[in-house]
Amino acid sequence: MNASIPELTDGERAFIREHLHDDVPKLLLQKHNPADLDLGKLAGQITARQKARHKLPSWYANDRLLFPPPLSVEQGSSEATARFKASLVSGRKLIDITGGMGVDCFYMSAHFEQTTYFDQLETVAQAAAYNFAQLGVSNRIEVRGEEAIATLDRQPETADWIYADPARRDERQRKVAQLADCTPDLTQVLPVLFRASPNILIKTAPLLDIDLAIAQLQSVREVHVIGLEGECKEVLYTLERGYPRGQEVPIRVRLLNAEGTPLALFDFTRGQEAAVTAQFGEPETYLYEPHAALLKAGAFKTIATQYGLTKLAPHTHLYTSTRWIPDFPGRGFEVVAVCKPNARELAAFVPQGKANLTLRNFPGKIDDLRKKWRLKEGGDVYLFAAELSDTRKVVIVTRKVYL
Repeated sequence: MNASIPELTDGERAFIREHLHDDVPKLLLQKHNPADLDLGKLAGQITARQKARHKLPSWYANDRLLFPPPLSVEQGSSEATARFKASLVSGRKLIDITGGMGVDCFYMSAHFEQTTYFDQLETVAQAAAYNFAQLGVSNRIEVRGEEAIATLDRQPETADWIYADPARRDERQRKVAQLADCTPDLTQVLPVLFRASPNILIKTAPLLDIDLAIAQLQSVREVHVIGLEGECKEVLYTLERGYPRGQEVPIRVRLLNAEGTPLALFDFTRGQEAAVTAQFGEPETYLYEPHAALLKAGAFKTIATQYGLTKLAPHTHLYTSTRWIPDFPGRGFEVVAVCKPNARELAAFVPQGKANLTLRNFPGKIDDLRKKWRLKEGGDVYLFAAELSDTRKVVIVTRKVYL
């Protein structure tokens, strides 16, 4: 594709650099515009770059790149997750059927001789082509501004891998919770994709149900649940043509650092989770809260048995032990006290009235309980309102462990 998107002028780039840390709404209200610049266009670029500062640091640092609307940056992959995805695939050719901003495509293309990028919106594809040129990878990525499924159905190509990141919002920009509601609906187009490649990597948001997706996609070989900075960021499905249906699917939890390297790994299957019997008990010396990615994966009992922990209750996903476990994949705390859920008892352990509050299998909302218990947010006390195995409702007072 001939990238016809006009590049930013020297004056526009200078304006973006000068105002990169400004309040954008205030910037738009300024009347003085000596260079007669398109402030609306530049405000969009500044806002998008502000959102990309920590998410896409190397792209943020390159002032020649054009950024899509801020929402696209917000919803797209980070450098860390894109680098991890790139570690899962390699071969002669990759086809990315949902190109978008092109972050995933850029990093994955380094593992292939050839890459074809598709996006059905020509303006999006043109912007990606322009950015790929600035990043020096135009020689290995072919950009096509057309609908991938129809093209592959009409003109079959072959590749070692196909990558898909279906849009997870409907026409009203509401989030959807099933693969069938995404665009494209991958549950309907797998035959076309498998004619082109024996391997497919699919990215979805954590909102989508893992077991339902496995059942609908049928040929899932493994699932990766990706965590970064305390959040579950995405779920990846690796599909293999002809993979036996009904086979146990390994679920691999990976907690990444900023470079996309796994800091913690946890693998299990649904069969292992079902076969495990967890031990339940009262809070002991230490309390553990699993990373959000582990909770999304559903490793509720296997995490307890692997680390020798006691679970507080069947539906209370907090764990406890008498010994400190430094490599637990989540947060760990020292238990100070266990008290009744009322303001009078809590006041003895939160003298400044400031505490961090988390609810686990406990009725109510955090804001309402803060008011009821007269708590301000913050401080070094961590409160866990939870139900125990005997159905008692308690508040566990803890502090972080620093070793």
